[in-house]
Amino acid sequence: MNVVRLTYTLLLAASIPCAILLIRYAYKRRTMPGANYFILLLITAIIYNGGYIGEINSNELSSAMVWFNIEHIAIPLEHYLWLMMSLEYVRAPKKYLKMAKYVMLYHPVSYFLVFYTNNIHHQYISLYQFESNGYFSVIVSSKGPLYIVMVASGTLIGLIATAFYIRAYLQSPRLHRYGHIIMIIASLFPWLSVYLGATNTSYLGIDYYPVVSIFSGLLYAFGIFKFRVFNTIPLAMQTVFRQSKEGTLLIDMTDHIIDVNDAFLKVYPELTKLSDIHNFDSFIKAHSELNGILDENAKLQYQKMINGEAHYYSAEIIRIITEDGFQTGKILTINDVSLFVKYQNRLESITSNALTKAETNEISFLQAQIKPHFLNNTLSVISSMITKDPDEAKNLIANLGEYLANCCYFDSTSVMVSLDKELESVSTYVAIEKARFRERLNFQVVCEIIPKVNIPRLVLQPLVENAIRHGIMKKAEGGNVWLKITCEGGNVCFEIKDDGVGMREKRVGALEISADQKAGIGLLNIHKRLLKHYGEGLKITSVMGRGTSVTFSLPYITADS
Repeated sequence: MNVVRLTYTLLLAASIPCAILLIRYAYKRRTMPGANYFILLLITAIIYNGGYIGEINSNELSSAMVWFNIEHIAIPLEHYLWLMMSLEYVRAPKKYLKMAKYVMLYHPVSYFLVFYTNNIHHQYISLYQFESNGYFSVIVSSKGPLYIVMVASGTLIGLIATAFYIRAYLQSPRLHRYGHIIMIIASLFPWLSVYLGATNTSYLGIDYYPVVSIFSGLLYAFGIFKFRVFNTIPLAMQTVFRQSKEGTLLIDMTDHIIDVNDAFLKVYPELTKLSDIHNFDSFIKAHSELNGILDENAKLQYQKMINGEAHYYSAEIIRIITEDGFQTGKILTINDVSLFVKYQNRLESITSNALTKAETNEISFLQAQIKPHFLNNTLSVISSMITKDPDEAKNLIANLGEYLANCCYFDSTSVMVSLDKELESVSTYVAIEKARFRERLNFQVVCEIIPKVNIPRLVLQPLVENAIRHGIMKKAEGGNVWLKITCEGGNVCFEIKDDGVGMREKRVGALEISADQKAGIGLLNIHKRLLKHYGEGLKITSVMGRGTSVTFSLPYITADS
C-alpha cells in the first residue's frame, strides 16, 4: 500500500471513533432539539466513510462496486437527516417540521429507486471505469441526467435547511448566533465536494465528501463543546421569547445586551436596534428607576411614565446556569404590575376610609357616654340657682347647652377640629364645673398666642375633665388646673397639669386610668388616636399628693394648609 492511500485510509478510519464519541455525547442529550437526528447523521457518516475505505483499498472494479453501493445507502439519508436535524434544532414551526418529515422522504426513496435500478436504465451513471490516479485505483463514472436531478434535489434540501438556519440566526441572541453559524458552515462544506464529484474535477479523482465530512464533524464538535449546541436550549423565539408578555432582556458574560423581546421593547424602545455599545451597565445608568437591580438575584418595583401615564413594574435579574454548572449570562425580566398596584391602592384607600369611619364612630360612641350623674348634678345646680341667682342659672343653662352641642354634634366626615373650637369646649365644660364647685376649682389657660392648628377632636376637654374629676375634686380643699400651650421647634406642645392627689407610678406606666373608664373618654383612647395621627402619644408624670402632668405635642401645621 502506497503512502498516499495509507494516509487517506487512516484519515477516514480516524473519523469513525470520533463519530462514535460524538454519538455517545449526543445520546446523553437526546432530549434536546436536533440531537436524535444528529446521532442518525453520524451513523450514516460512519457507513459512508467505512464504505469509501473499502472502495479505495479494492484492487478490482467488482469489489470496489460493492463498497460503492454500500456508500450510496448513506448518501440520500444524510441529506434527509441533515434537513430534519436543522429544522428541529432551529425550532421550526411544528407544521413545517411535520410536513418535512414525510414530504422530504421523497428524496431518499427516489434516490434509492434511481441508483439501484441504474443497471436497467443507465440514466444515473452511464459508465463505470476503474482507473489508477498514479497512487491507487478509483472509480470514474460518466453521469447521466438522473444524476443531475438527484444533485438538484439534494441542493434543494440544502437550500431549505440553510434558509431556516439563517432565519433562526436573525432571530436569535448573539450568544446563540455563533452556534447557528457553526451549524451552517459545517453543513454546507460537504456540498462543495458533491459539485466537484458531479463535474469530475476532483483532484486525483478522489471523492472528497468523506474527508470534508470529517472537517464538518470537527466543526460540529467545536460547536458542541464551545457553544454547547446540544446543551443549551435553542430559544423558541416566536412562541416563547418574542411573544412572551414578560419583558425579557438577555445579557452575555461580557455584560453586553444581546437581545430583548417585544414586551421589553414596549417599555424601552431605544433597544430596538442593538449594537456593541449597548452594555447592561450603561443601560442601568441611563434608567435611574432600575438602580439597585445590578446585584445578582436582585428584585425591585419601580414606576415609569409611558405616554404621560404612570406604569408600575416589578423587575428581577437572575443568572443563566447550565446543567453542568456553567454560567452563560443573565436575564433581566420585567412585569407590568400596574393593575395590581391600582387594586392595592384602592384596597388601602378603602381600608383607610374604614379605619377613619371606625374612629369617627368610636368618638361618637364615646361622646354618647356622658355620665348621667354629671347631667343630674348640673341640673340640680341650675335648679337651686333659679330662685337664688336667675342670671347665673341662665348662664349655666347656656353653657350646658353649648357643652352638649360640642359633645354630641359634629361633622362626622372629619375627626379633626380647630384648636379654637376645642378650647371653647374646654371653657364651657370648666364653666359648668366652676358653677358647681365654686372656689374649690381654679382653671387657667397659659398661652401667649393661640396657634391656628387643627387637633384630633375630643382630646383637650377629656384631659381637663380627668384632671378636675380625678385630681382636684378628690381633695377637700380643691386645687388648680393649668392648660399650657407652647410652640417649640415646629411643634405645638400641650400640658394639662393639676396639683391634685396624683397617681401611683404603676398606674401611670400602664395607662390604667382608662381601664375602669371612670373618666368618661379614657386616656388610652386619646393615647391611641395621637399615636395614629402623629406617631407619639401621651406622656404622663405624677407624684402622689402633689399632682399630675399630662403632655403631648403635634406638628405645627396651620389649619389653612
